[in-house]
Amino acid sequence: MMVDESNATSATKTSPWPMLVAVGFALSEVGIFLGLRPVSVAGLLLFVGAVAGVLADSGYVTRTSVSVGIQGLVLIVLGAALIVEEQTGTTVRGESVVLAGALSLVGTLLWAGIARWRRRTESITEPSETTSD
Repeated sequence: MMVDESNATSATKTSPWPMLVAVGFALSEVGIFLGLRPVSVAGLLLFVGAVAGVLADSGYVTRTSVSVGIQGLVLIVLGAALIVEEQTGTTVRGESVVLAGALSLVGTLLWAGIARWRRRTESITEPSETTSD
């Protein structure tokens, strides 16, 4: 039996993002269940970052920072809705979701500020194109 090796040379690109999406979601739920807010917030941040990575790898977004910022806003709205619900367990979960959303949004704004500062300093310190004799 002969195997066609032309298809074997075109290896598919595997991505770590789907696994990180699952781990982030699981960490956030474990943190909520055990009452460990840092674990739940870290899991949500991992989830947001991994979703941004999936979107960037698939070509849906060109700038992941915008994707993270939008997800941060969505988390803030969803967390606020959970806090307003005021049922047992939803307030703690809502606070964790709002905190993760706020951190995502602050991180995005910091990243945009750093990128803008770098572009500005690079344009100021560019050497001139003229050569001296």
